[in-house]
Amino acid sequence: MLLYCGKSDVGMKRKINQDAFSVKPIWNDDALLMVVCDGMGGHKAGDTASKTAVQKFISVVSSRPCKSEDMTIRTENIKNTLVAAVKEANETVYRLSLSSDEYTGMGTTLVAAIVSRGMLYAVNIGDSRLYIITRYEAKQISRDHSFVQFLIQTGQITPEEAKNYPRKNVITRAVGVASKTEVDFFSINLRKWGSGYILLCTDGLTNYLDDKTLYELLFQSREKVAPTPEQELSKKADTLISYANKQGGSDNITALLAKF
Repeated sequence: MLLYCGKSDVGMKRKINQDAFSVKPIWNDDALLMVVCDGMGGHKAGDTASKTAVQKFISVVSSRPCKSEDMTIRTENIKNTLVAAVKEANETVYRLSLSSDEYTGMGTTLVAAIVSRGMLYAVNIGDSRLYIITRYEAKQISRDHSFVQFLIQTGQITPEEAKNYPRKNVITRAVGVASKTEVDFFSINLRKWGSGYILLCTDGLTNYLDDKTLYELLFQSREKVAPTPEQELSKKADTLISYANKQGGSDNITALLAKF
């Protein structure tokens, strides 16, 4: 089983942490499941949305083990499971948002991954991200569902201009804001990447760093005394969160790392 570590911090400006995450072995240790959500809404609504989505998502995926040995069938089965889990999480959060005025309009981003038998299967909604970082590069795998990403894709602004765009944090998809939502699915053969890290994180981290900085933080920091592999991974997660806080920490920060 892969080494993994998850850390979340309220940041320097917020009073409540509306991020939620979970990471756990599933299917009799045949897979590792990782999920990160960034809630949005009123005083407690965002917190409720993210925790509810994580809990429902984990419950659905854990209860639907993939038993096929055929890679094509396995990929399709896992895709169906992840999409179904997003659908149920969306419906659960949406119904809850209709149940009380304090929950009206709440929602959450979601990025999740299953790592099993050398493959990475992932889904995302919103602007929480999935990266693969190797000794050669940091690569964003997920695609942001945000207004600023739409402007980049349509050529209205450049990626450099997007860094300080005033509507940077407006997302175009979320879990729980409507009865239905769309989800992106990705499958990655990790064997082609050699070794490195899988990172799931919220925009409280990525608002402050680009791919180059992310790579440097994970691969160019050196410890004076070699820690255990578990301590090393924990320190790397701490390094990411500490960096975001030192840059201002204007949002909650969550980083979930797995070493492959």
